[in-house]
Amino acid sequence: MPTRAEWAGSTPKPRPGSGSALNPYNSGMRVVRIFTQDSGDSAIEVREVPMTGADRPVSGTFGCDSIFFRETPEDHVQDFHNAPRRQLIFLTSGILELEASDGHRTLCLPGDLIFAEDVQGKGHITRSLRDVRGFVHVAVREDFDVSGWPLAEA
Repeated sequence: MPTRAEWAGSTPKPRPGSGSALNPYNSGMRVVRIFTQDSGDSAIEVREVPMTGADRPVSGTFGCDSIFFRETPEDHVQDFHNAPRRQLIFLTSGILELEASDGHRTLCLPGDLIFAEDVQGKGHITRSLRDVRGFVHVAVREDFDVSGWPLAEA
């Protein structure tokens, strides 16, 4: 399975001062957040999960309400839709493209986390670009908030 950089046609190189002994190419675990702006448009940003500890970094503990599993076939496109609930989604297989209502697109690969909280507004589009997409959906509680986590990329 290609990395994000290989998919884009380049090879990643460690950045000075970034990454860890476990993964010099990544400064931390990323969460792709899709949310609704005040205008009603959806937006996508990438946040970094805050963790502490050098040898085995760990985050805080968060409560959740339920969990379910889903598979979506290759080439499936779901036009503009809202998240049915605030949910943290673990992509286990396949390649997914998310598109916000402003046209901004983000590629998600197996292992990526997606926090879908655009339960109102214009919604987003999802596209299965390659292989069957496997997901684990975790419904999170109302107090789960990533907006204060470090911004990795907008």
